[in-house]
Amino acid sequence: MTWRESAKAAVEHGGVQAVVAFLLLLPLAATAGQYWASGFWRQSVGVDILFWPGAQWRWGVWMNAAAAMAPIGALYVTGIAALARRRMLARTVAAGLGAMIAAQLLGHAVNRITGWRELQNMASFDFAGKVNRVIFAEWHNPVWEEAVFRGLPLACYGWLARRKLGGTAALWAYLLVPAMAFAAYHVPGHGYARIADTLLVGVVFAWMALRWSFWSVLVLHCVMDAAIVLSLAKMGGVPGEEIRWLADHAGLWNGMWSGGVLAAAGLMLALMIRYRAVKKPAFR
Repeated sequence: MTWRESAKAAVEHGGVQAVVAFLLLLPLAATAGQYWASGFWRQSVGVDILFWPGAQWRWGVWMNAAAAMAPIGALYVTGIAALARRRMLARTVAAGLGAMIAAQLLGHAVNRITGWRELQNMASFDFAGKVNRVIFAEWHNPVWEEAVFRGLPLACYGWLARRKLGGTAALWAYLLVPAMAFAAYHVPGHGYARIADTLLVGVVFAWMALRWSFWSVLVLHCVMDAAIVLSLAKMGGVPGEEIRWLADHAGLWNGMWSGGVLAAAGLMLALMIRYRAVKKPAFR
């Protein structure tokens, strides 16, 4: 096998899928523990349904936090299971990380040229009295954004493709128009400094949703946002009394995360070396 073939075989291995699934479930488990220990499960939380950042209008509902998180968690776990069953979970995470690194580099280059600066810095926020609601937002927002900017456009494009309407123009419209809307969506809260990276991420996520299913971008976006739950104890603006449970178990969560990353990387490397040594049978 070539190194490329061995890497493809390793990333599809069932053991790698299991380790990656374990990693992705850690933020959800930490969220559940924090909500249970703090009693937030019994409280109410605002769930925005129709809104735009910076606009005065918004429409949503107040509901029990457990009832609000249940469908989000169910979607997330279902997506992980669906991707793992198709042996695409590790590939999705690897592609997403590559896209995020490329987007960060592009954004940094554009901002150096234009002088644009990020308006928000999570580390400088004052989370007093709203930590649990901030955690909820880190789950709600990616689900909402993926439904609006990838899910609905994908459904529309699929409808056109099945009827053989639009052709290449419809494909490019699906890749670019929602990505531009996604970039514009981040401007009110972050400024123009996020235009370049969110535009690139929007295009790549649209391609991933089309090629690997909507589950890939839903899971990827959720874990990229919600992974912050594991590091809240290290952030200066977070009151310790509001995340006492997370702070008490921070070493455990971060240890499991680091161990999982090392296990996934080590297993993939071992599998690649093993597969690389396998010679293909001669053609008959």
